[in-house]
Amino acid sequence: MKGKLYFKAFLSAIMFFVLYNFALAIEIEAPSAVAVDAQTGKILYGKNPHLKLAPASTTKLVTVMVALENLSPEQKIKISDKAAKTQSVSPKLNAGEIYTVRDLVYLSLMRSVNSATVALAEAVSGSEKDFVKLMNEKVKKIGATDTRFVNSSGLPGKGQYTTAYDLTKIMAHAL
Repeated sequence: MKGKLYFKAFLSAIMFFVLYNFALAIEIEAPSAVAVDAQTGKILYGKNPHLKLAPASTTKLVTVMVALENLSPEQKIKISDKAAKTQSVSPKLNAGEIYTVRDLVYLSLMRSVNSATVALAEAVSGSEKDFVKLMNEKVKKIGATDTRFVNSSGLPGKGQYTTAYDLTKIMAHAL
């Protein structure tokens, strides 16, 4: 009996040592992180979850959400000079080319083509500036209150931000 008690104590000490060292090893280095319960929205883990950071490609996700609420996937869009001149990765979209909304969504989300997001914005609202108003209204409606966009692509812009916590709301809505 006494031997079993020592064995259990020894095993417990080893388990504590392993778990403690594992917990130290998984320190998150990002400036902000959050894990939430998908059912309740309760924060299960947070490291600066409300820290305002540049939204980057989160912006493209919101652009596509708003575009698909307003456009048919098969609708054709002509690329404007402004969209074509937007700083972007390849493939380069040229003014006058015609793409379907479906193709522009793919280019926006899968290839991160900034000019595709501008083309979608212009197709919905006539201008990127007016479209950004819709984006900001959309995120507020889904509860992402610490998010603000100034363009449709996620290119750096003064006053543009989101938080890790808001990103969970945006992703949940997108899914």
